[in-house]
Amino acid sequence: MAFEYEKLKVEQDGMVVVAAINHPPANSMGQGVLRDLNDLLDKCEKDDNVRVIIITGSGPKLFSAGADITEFADLQAGKVPKYDGNEVYFKIENYPKVVIAAMQGGAYGGGLELACSCHLRIMAEEATLGLPEVKLGLNPGWGGTQRLPRYIGKTKAMELMLTGDFMPAKDALALGLLNKVVPAAEVLETAKKLAKKLAGGAPVAQREIMKAIRLGLETTLHEGITKIEKAAFQTLVFTEDFKEGSKAFLEKRPANFKGR
Repeated sequence: MAFEYEKLKVEQDGMVVVAAINHPPANSMGQGVLRDLNDLLDKCEKDDNVRVIIITGSGPKLFSAGADITEFADLQAGKVPKYDGNEVYFKIENYPKVVIAAMQGGAYGGGLELACSCHLRIMAEEATLGLPEVKLGLNPGWGGTQRLPRYIGKTKAMELMLTGDFMPAKDALALGLLNKVVPAAEVLETAKKLAKKLAGGAPVAQREIMKAIRLGLETTLHEGITKIEKAAFQTLVFTEDFKEGSKAFLEKRPANFKGR
């Protein structure tokens, strides 16, 4: 599949698609970026040859500095943007294929909120992250007040958002927000290595696992196990991938999952 976008640099390596935000100087999440990202997600969802998406940033310093401040005047004038960050971020969070945020630089405001909507997160050890909207007299508006506390806890999330201070990547790793912290030069390759490993996995099982975790966090433990997890199991036990996985296990060979 060919990918031609104004605000994204996209390449495909096997079953892994890498999309780099290309909106200098700050890779801000303006309408163009949201438009291109939304379109890419739609195309990749329908393509069986894509199993994992990596979202990263162009340039060495910033994954994304957040919302495009130059577009705030339209908001203050009452204009409704065509592309809503929340809608795009919900699409990522609910996406049936794994989406990895590979943050080669800082992630702030809407950039961090984008990363929080992804399923896995890798960040440069030299980078920092934060939700500094309070310094503009705003609140995080694309899920920050809701997703970040779920990852790092209410107390630390409250501090970060009320002060607008930045957190080093190593601290975010310790709090459970990040999966890996590596040198900046290794971020994308680390993400690609993980993505290729996941691309060789069972796509339907991955989809059901992500769905069960997401829905389970919004309900009771009992309902999560007896309804959500049980429903996922009942779906997967009749798939061709389960038959292949079981057979491969017994034959002591790698499984060849087809996503069926």
